[in-house]
Amino acid sequence: MKNRKISILAFILAVIMIFFTGCNSGKGDVEETTENTTVEEATVEAEETTVAVEEQETEVITEVVTNEEGETEIITEIVTKEEKTTKKADKETEKQTQAKSYTTEEIVAIFNTGVNKVKTDATKVVKNYEKRITNRDKTVIPAAVEGMAEDMLGSLMKDDEKPTVYATHDEIVENYIVPNQSYSSKLQAKDVASATIKDTGSTYEIVIKLKNQTNPTAGVGVGAVCDVIEANEVAEGAPFVDKFTTEYYNCEVKATIDKATGRAIHTVYRTPLVLNITVSMFGKHDISVGFTFEKDYSITY
Repeated sequence: MKNRKISILAFILAVIMIFFTGCNSGKGDVEETTENTTVEEATVEAEETTVAVEEQETEVITEVVTNEEGETEIITEIVTKEEKTTKKADKETEKQTQAKSYTTEEIVAIFNTGVNKVKTDATKVVKNYEKRITNRDKTVIPAAVEGMAEDMLGSLMKDDEKPTVYATHDEIVENYIVPNQSYSSKLQAKDVASATIKDTGSTYEIVIKLKNQTNPTAGVGVGAVCDVIEANEVAEGAPFVDKFTTEYYNCEVKATIDKATGRAIHTVYRTPLVLNITVSMFGKHDISVGFTFEKDYSITY
């Protein structure tokens, strides 16, 4: 299987070459589509729901709520017995969660233990998707080749929506984060900007936001828990690159940890970064390209 670091290096070098080997061909437009539910559809759905509720045995619940400004409001709600039972269970779970507070160190420890079991215990890992986004607000390129660069970046940065399955131990070690390492995380609390944990009863839902870092390397900071592009690899592979830095910012990792086993069963990694490049090719040129990579995994044991 192709070494992933070689693929990343080849990709970056291809991007650099784009900037200096073509002429302006015009910017490509990015079309965005959103799915909207019409008022008519929402009305019909509400009416159908009302009829369904009326056919069930219902109960009136009255609750007094005080907002942040100290104002009191009485809320009356008609619910079925099934909904009342569910609401009661949700409140009990919320009370249990609030009763236990966790330090950043404790959250990181639960996270590290959970994701590291992927490399040792998992029988199958599925990369559900990988989003590859060009952050144009972080991108600065020479005007002469701006159009061509935009078109090519759009082509190279297409999302990978087809699931990829890693079904052997070697495939999991090679491809799951951190790629080609025996571990999935060596994260330390000092590298964490914020961490939250939610106890759902059967799982922990963890969200960790990392401190910003320039030129991270595997095993350190952002590179201790995310797949990073290392500056020295690009500099060694491209003699015409005078300077290359990576700035990782607002990186975030999410994990669902099974409480019974301590294993991670679902993870999401989101890594925004800016590549800053100084190139000696037909003169000196400074380039900045912003990317965001988001990867979603399901893990089976």
